[in-house]
Amino acid sequence: MSVRAAVSQWRKRETTYWSWTRAAAAAEGDYSDRDLTAFRLERSRQIVGREELFAEPSSELLSALNFTTGRFVDFGGSAGEICAVLQRRFPAWSFAVVETAAMASASQILRPSISFLDEMPDEFDVFYSSGTLQYLGNPDEVWRKALSRTLRYAYLARNAFSRRKRFTVQTSRLFDNGAGPVPEGFEDMPIFYPHQTLSEPTVIKIADKAGFDLVARVKDRNSGVTGTSGKVYGADLLFKRR
Repeated sequence: MSVRAAVSQWRKRETTYWSWTRAAAAAEGDYSDRDLTAFRLERSRQIVGREELFAEPSSELLSALNFTTGRFVDFGGSAGEICAVLQRRFPAWSFAVVETAAMASASQILRPSISFLDEMPDEFDVFYSSGTLQYLGNPDEVWRKALSRTLRYAYLARNAFSRRKRFTVQTSRLFDNGAGPVPEGFEDMPIFYPHQTLSEPTVIKIADKAGFDLVARVKDRNSGVTGTSGKVYGADLLFKRR
């Protein structure tokens, strides 16, 4: 890669835009990118049966599953790595991952004991989402929808919060995505997708109106913060229905 191209990528990542639409147009791609999907699937294929080495649920998340049985939904859960870990610990629970249509279809073959969907189920006991809402154009709307269908707990991990909304284009290398050995047959390349920060007070207010209390807040654990701006911070939030 030339120095000029590298500088161009860096500036593109740090540029802020007036709206999600402009950031999406500048990115010329999103998290459903075909190359990214294929790479994440193949990388995940290599760790089937040993997901515990690469995915570790937090103690707060484990506490939300402290029931004999229930229904767990991982919104944006890739190929179901965290669900595979939880399923072995809580075999009486059912687990579903909500992903893009392409990811859901391919992952069902990879981990058939987990349900893979491209739409949120009508009802579930625990809603979990890690580092996903900030890559959507309508995160507040998705959050409201999720809470309206959640019976017990809702957990948001790896969030990117800021006091003022920031729209940017996130840049990463292909090989930085996913966990496990890098599969053969892929060439490392830059991946671009639009990104926006969330408002923590807004997230909490929406939950309160939906009948949920904030019962745990953990700052900067595996944060979803990207870029170099000190205005963005991370915190994991666990909510419980009143």
